[in-house]
Amino acid sequence: MVFFLFKKLILSDRAGNLVRRISKLSMVSIGVSTFAFLLILFIMNGMNKSIESRVIALEPHLTILPKSAVSFKEMEADPLIGKLKDLGAERHSFFDTQDVIVRTMEGQFKGAIAQGFVRKSFENLNLRIREQNDKHLKRISADSQMWQEMDVPESNEIFIGVDLARSLGVFEGDYLTVLPPESLLLASGAAPTFEKVRIKKILSTNLADLDSQYIFYMRDLTLGSLKGSMSRQVGVEVWLKDAMEAGQFKDRLQDWLEDKKSPIAWNIQTWMDRNSALFYALKLEKFMIGVFLGLAGLIASFSILTVLALLISQKKRDIAMLRTLGLSKQAAVRYFIQIGVSLSMVGVLIGAVLGLLVGYVLEWHPINILPDIYYDSTIPAKVNLVLFVAVILVTTLIAFVGSYLPTKAIEKISPSEVMRMKN
Repeated sequence: MVFFLFKKLILSDRAGNLVRRISKLSMVSIGVSTFAFLLILFIMNGMNKSIESRVIALEPHLTILPKSAVSFKEMEADPLIGKLKDLGAERHSFFDTQDVIVRTMEGQFKGAIAQGFVRKSFENLNLRIREQNDKHLKRISADSQMWQEMDVPESNEIFIGVDLARSLGVFEGDYLTVLPPESLLLASGAAPTFEKVRIKKILSTNLADLDSQYIFYMRDLTLGSLKGSMSRQVGVEVWLKDAMEAGQFKDRLQDWLEDKKSPIAWNIQTWMDRNSALFYALKLEKFMIGVFLGLAGLIASFSILTVLALLISQKKRDIAMLRTLGLSKQAAVRYFIQIGVSLSMVGVLIGAVLGLLVGYVLEWHPINILPDIYYDSTIPAKVNLVLFVAVILVTTLIAFVGSYLPTKAIEKISPSEVMRMKN
C-alpha cells in the first residue's frame, strides 16, 4: 500500500510537476548531503590514522624521565630499568635532550631541540624511518635525505631535520654553532659556552615536530661542553610490541613503583600523553566538521516537510475519498509518514552506499595528488561501519519526525466537507 501510494502520489504524472520535481530535488539533496558527510568523515579518520601511525612509528611509546638531576650511571643502576623487560617492554635506550640555539656561519639564528642517542638508538631510528617511508610509498634513492645502514654521526657531527635546515638555509657539510639558551642572559663581555658542529645528514621523518625542531647527535661524542645546560634532561625511551598498550604498561609500571620504592623519582609519559594536544585538536576538528556537515544535511531534509505539506494540500480530495472508503484517520497519518520516510531514505541510502564505496576505494587505494613537500601526499580514508550505521539510524529518526509534523494536518480533514467542495 505504501509503495503504491508513493509511486502514484510522488513519482507518477498524476502527482503534478511541482510535487514531482521538489521530491526529486529533495532526494538528490539528501543523498548528496549524506554522501559528503560520510566521505569527509572517512577521510578525516584516515588522516587522523595516518598521523597516529607516524607518531607511533617514530616516537617512543613511553618516555621515562627522572624528576631530579641524575647521571646515566644512576639510572642504569635503578631497579626500574631491569623491570622494564619483565613487564613486557620490547626494548629501551637512554637519551639526553636539551634546548639549544643554532647559529649558521652567515648569522642566522634558530631555536632547536638537541637529542643525543647511542649507536643502537640511531640504528633503531633509521629502521623506523625506512619502514615509515616504505609504508607511505615514498621512494628512497641513493641521494635521498636518509642515512645508510650503520651511518651515524661521529664526533662533532649532527643530523638535522629537513625543515629546520631549510629555514636556516644550510646543507650537508655546512657548520653550525650550537649554544645553550642561557647564553642569551650573560653579561656584556662574558664568553658564552658553545660548540661548533658539522651537518653530516639532513633527514626527513615525515613528522612536523621532528623535521622542524630537532637535531640529533652521538651522546658521548658531541655537545660535551653543553652538558651543564639548565635545560638538559636525561631519560629512558621504551618501545612495546603494541603501542596501544602503552597506557596499560604505564599503569603496571606505576603500580610496581608504588610497591617497590625506587631511589629515583620517575615521571612516566606515554606517546598519547605527549601528543594529547595534537589528538585533541584533531578530534575537535573532526567534531566541528561533522557538526557543520550534519547541519547542512538537516537543512536539506527540511524539504521533506515542504513536499508532504504540498502533497497533503493538493491531495485533500483523494485523502477524503480514501477515508470514505474505510481508511481510518490513524492509518492515513501512518501511510503519509511512511511516504515521507521512504522519500528521505531513498536519498539517504543512495548517498550512504556511495559514500561507503568511495571510502573503501580511498582506503584500499589512496589517491596521491599532492607534491612530496607535504608530510602526507595522499588522500587516505578509514571506513567506520559504526558511523555508517549510526548515520542511517539518525537520519531515519529525523525523517520520521520531519514526516510526522506535516501529516498532523490530515487529522483536520473532514471527508464530508472536502467532498462537497468544488475542484
